[in-house]
Amino acid sequence: MSLRGQGVWILGAGFLGSALASACRAAGADVLTIDAAAPADLRADAADIKALAAGVGRVVPRVAFCCLSTRGGAPEEYRHVYETSLRALLSAAPAVRPIFCSSVSLYPDTAGGVVDEDTPVQLESERQVCLRQAEQLALLAGGAVARLAPLYGPTRCELLRRHLAQEPRLPGAAERWLNYLHVEDAVQALMLLAQDEARGVFNLCSESFRLGEAYAMMQECTGIPVADACTAPTKRGSADRRVVSRRYPMLHPQRFRDFVLRELHAPTLV
Repeated sequence: MSLRGQGVWILGAGFLGSALASACRAAGADVLTIDAAAPADLRADAADIKALAAGVGRVVPRVAFCCLSTRGGAPEEYRHVYETSLRALLSAAPAVRPIFCSSVSLYPDTAGGVVDEDTPVQLESERQVCLRQAEQLALLAGGAVARLAPLYGPTRCELLRRHLAQEPRLPGAAERWLNYLHVEDAVQALMLLAQDEARGVFNLCSESFRLGEAYAMMQECTGIPVADACTAPTKRGSADRRVVSRRYPMLHPQRFRDFVLRELHAPTLV
């Protein structure tokens, strides 16, 4: 399916959603972005059924990308942002095919082992349960679930930001696996999932590397020595798993190094 001339909704107009909207418009799609907290075509809560019904009057969606994010928060917020928003979408536009952006954090910590799309999820918190329930809604609606590795891209990379600020390095042994996804790779993959009318679960991960390798590379590129290990919990956690995309191979071994070299003089890095 070509996106040209197709109605496309993007729920969430943040870092990923805004980049995806630009790419879909460039491909000729009729795009409506929906977000209450970021600049969007429809400034509304994606869980507001009345607002979404009004959105149908502007653009009838054939596919909807759910790029919403809680940026942390309580389980109730997870349920509202993910599950309630998906229910509202499917109620307002019953014929839409959702592509739900989920997270590789649903996979178990395998102490350095490999996880792929056939690896059973491990739900250890209410927030993970909420995310999984939203995934199941998307799949039951005939859509796709994209489990994303942590995102990075222009002006945004927690790993590099911490290193440049000489903050404590991420926890874990040097052999611990880190997994990352460049925003451009995420956009390309999501658009292909829409064009191919793909169904099921897909891992999206640009690159996996060892923690020690990452810091050695950043030290080489920046000249900044590696800081001591962090002892406090971090939002990225301390999971040790290598994420593999069996159904959509997209490994780019040199992308992160090239990104570091380009971002050294970026005006802001968050």
